[in-house]
Amino acid sequence: MSLPAHRVSTADLAAACRAGHLRTPAPLFEDPYAAKLCGPVLGFALRVRPFERLLARAVSSTILPVATSIAARARFAEEAIEEAILHGAEQYVILGPGMDSFAFRRPDLMKRVQIFEVDHPITQRCKLRRLRRAGLPISSNHHFVAADLSCVSPVEALQDSPFRRTRPSCISLLGVAYYIEVNTLRSTLQSLSGSLPAGTRIALDWLLDAASCDLAHADMRRNLLSVVARRGEPMRAVAAECGFRTLAALPVSAFAESYAARKGEAPQEIPGLFGVALLEAG
Repeated sequence: MSLPAHRVSTADLAAACRAGHLRTPAPLFEDPYAAKLCGPVLGFALRVRPFERLLARAVSSTILPVATSIAARARFAEEAIEEAILHGAEQYVILGPGMDSFAFRRPDLMKRVQIFEVDHPITQRCKLRRLRRAGLPISSNHHFVAADLSCVSPVEALQDSPFRRTRPSCISLLGVAYYIEVNTLRSTLQSLSGSLPAGTRIALDWLLDAASCDLAHADMRRNLLSVVARRGEPMRAVAAECGFRTLAALPVSAFAESYAARKGEAPQEIPGLFGVALLEAG
C-alpha cells in the first residue's frame, strides 16, 4: 500500500477541512490542532480571512463540499476507536494518518494505549517538522513508524517498534483506500487478520461507487474523482474475504439524522459520497 509524496498535499487538505469545520456552529467533530498541522499555504489562509475566502472559491467545486463528510468520517472512527480502547484495546495503530492529531486531542485515551502512526517517510518527516514547529510534545507512548507499505505489510512495518502482535489492538485506515488498488487493500487486510488476535477492530472509509452514491451528489463525486483518481470498491465483500466481519457500515450521509437528534440541523449538508465501516477480525 503506497502512500506517495503527493499524500502530503491531500493530508493538508483534510486537515484544512477539519479546521474549517471547527468554525461552524456546533461542529460534528472538533480538531483544535488541525490548523497547526496544515501546510504553510492552507495554514496562512485559515489565519487570514480574506485569503480563506479566496481559497474557498478556488477549491469549492471539489474540496469544500466534502469537508463535513471528512468531519463525519473522523467522528465515526474516533467513536469506534474510543469504544475499543475503553473495552481493553492496549494499542492503537493509525495507518496513513497524514496530519491526524488524535495523540494531542485525546490525552484521556493516550493514558490507556500505545499509539503507532504508520505512514510514508516523506509524509511523516513533514508531520514531525510541523509538530516541532507547533511546540507539540511527543509522549513516550506515541510511536512513529516510517514505512512504504507497498513494500511491506503493516505488521512487518511494526515489527521493529514496541508493537506487540499478541496484545489487544485497534486500527484506523482513513482517507487511504481511495489511492490504492483493491488487491493491495486485500493483502493489507489479510496481513492484519492473519497476524493479530481475534477481536481486533479496524475503522475505515472509502469512496462510494457510482451505484451507491446519492444521485444528487453524482456530479460532486465525479469532481472528487479528479482529485483522488480512484473509484470506490465493494469494501464489505473484500473485508469478508480477508477474515473480517462487519460490525457497522453506512454512508456518512447517514450522520445527518443522528446529528440532528444530538445537536440540531447540521451546519452543512453531508454529501452521500463516502462509506465508513467498523470491522472485527474473526
